[in-house]
Amino acid sequence: MIFLRRVPLFGGMALEQLRVLSAHLTEHHYLSDEVVFWEGDFSQELYIVISGEIAIIKDYGTDHERRLNTLYGGDFFGDMAIFEGAARSATAVTKSESELLILQPEKFKQTIYQKPDLAFEIFRELSARIRHREEELSGERL
Repeated sequence: MIFLRRVPLFGGMALEQLRVLSAHLTEHHYLSDEVVFWEGDFSQELYIVISGEIAIIKDYGTDHERRLNTLYGGDFFGDMAIFEGAARSATAVTKSESELLILQPEKFKQTIYQKPDLAFEIFRELSARIRHREEELSGERL
């Protein structure tokens, strides 16, 4: 549960909020070079990296393959899908043995219903993440 404080999405949460959230997480072990999800999948899980290295890749396995990001312990991904319900925008592949925590969308909604104050903390962090991505794309600080 204390590990969740290292995750930016949950870092501002109180211990009780983290306790409620951690009850809805499942842990999964992946081998190196294992696909977590494919670009175009309609899965909605949110993933939190406990350990290992995850590559987020556009056009995986093609001549146009591009690594968009590399994630390590404390990072999270899949945040857009848990809210949008849209197809995955890239493929997630493990680059080493990895341990991930997985939050199912139904469990996420249940957690928010139990503790509505969690929603504010999560949305605040997601807003900061979107702002950071916009700044990276524009090449300047807003």
